[in-house]
Amino acid sequence: MKIASAGVRRFLEAPDKNARAVLLYGPNASFVHEAAQRLAAWGLGKSDDPYAITKLGEDEIAKDSARLADALAAQSLLGGPTIVWARVDGKRADAALLDALKDIEAGRPSGFLIIEGGDFASTAELVKKFNDAKRAACLPFYEESEADRFQFARTLATELGVEFERDAQDIFLGGLPADRGLARKEIEKLALFAHGLGRKINSDDLAQLMATENESALDAASLYAAAGRVADTVEALARIDALSGVSALRALGRRMLQLRDVRAQMDDGASPSDAVAKLRPPVFWKERDAVAAQARLWTGKKLNAAFDVLWAAELRAKTAGAPQELIAADAFRNVAKLVGA
Repeated sequence: MKIASAGVRRFLEAPDKNARAVLLYGPNASFVHEAAQRLAAWGLGKSDDPYAITKLGEDEIAKDSARLADALAAQSLLGGPTIVWARVDGKRADAALLDALKDIEAGRPSGFLIIEGGDFASTAELVKKFNDAKRAACLPFYEESEADRFQFARTLATELGVEFERDAQDIFLGGLPADRGLARKEIEKLALFAHGLGRKINSDDLAQLMATENESALDAASLYAAAGRVADTVEALARIDALSGVSALRALGRRMLQLRDVRAQMDDGASPSDAVAKLRPPVFWKERDAVAAQARLWTGKKLNAAFDVLWAAELRAKTAGAPQELIAADAFRNVAKLVGA
C-alpha cells in the first residue's frame, strides 16, 4: 500500500496491523532510520526477547538470499513477535526482498519485515511493488520542511525539559542542521547543558554550545564574503577541515537570503538596524551590526548575481566526482568580488 507523504506521520503513530512488511526510503537517512526504530519498537510490543530482531545488511542478503528467508521464518524462543530489519541502499538485494514480499502477500507466516532503504527513485521496482502490495506499506521520507523541522525540535526540547529565554529559541532553531539525526544530537547536548542549570537558556549559552571550530570558520567565511573581503574569505575557508562544498554554498546562500530580506525592508524605508532586528529567525546579537553594514553594500541586482553564482556552483558541485571544495571556494570569492563590482 502506498502511503503519501502527508500520511507518513499518522502511519508511524498507528501502523496498519495488516502490513507485515514496510519499506522506508528517501534522502533524509536519519529520518528513515528513526522511523525504522519506531516501527521496530511497535512491532516488538512488550516482548523482552533479546533475539527477536535480526538485522541484515544489503551485502549479506545479496550473497545469501536464504538468510533473509530463514530469518523471516524463524520463531521467537519466548513465543513473541520477530522482526527482520534489512538495510539496503541499492538493488543487489531486490530479488530476495521481492521473494519475501511475495510470501507475505500470499499470507505465509513470517516475521515483521522492515526495510530501511536509501534514496530510491519512485520508479524503482522495489518501491513500485511495495506500493501495489496489500500486506505491505511503502513510506517515502523526503526532506522536511522548515516548519516540520522546527516543530520536531520544539517538541523534543520540551520533552527534555529545555526552556529558552526570549529570542534564544529562534536562534537555536535557525542554527540546527537539516538532518534530523544531527538535530537530535544538538538538542540532546543542549538538554545535558541545561540540566541543573537553574535558569533558561540564553543566546550566550547557544554561542558556546552550537559552534564547532569548522562552523565558526564557515560563519566567518560567509560574513567576510558578504562584506566583500576576498582575502579573509579564502583564509577562513582554508581553516575548515574536510569542507563540504554543498554545505558551504548553502551557508553562504542563507547569508545572502538574510541580506535580501534586509535590503527589501530598507528599500521600503526601514533603517538597516531596524530591518535586521525584524529578521526571523533573529540574527545573533554579536552579528547584527555586521549584517546591517553588509546590507548597505548590496543592491537587488548584486544579490541576484550572487544567487546565480551560488546556484550554478551547487549544480557543478553535485556532479559525480566534482571537486566540491574548489568549486565552493571559487564561488565564495566571486560573491565577495560582487561587492566592489
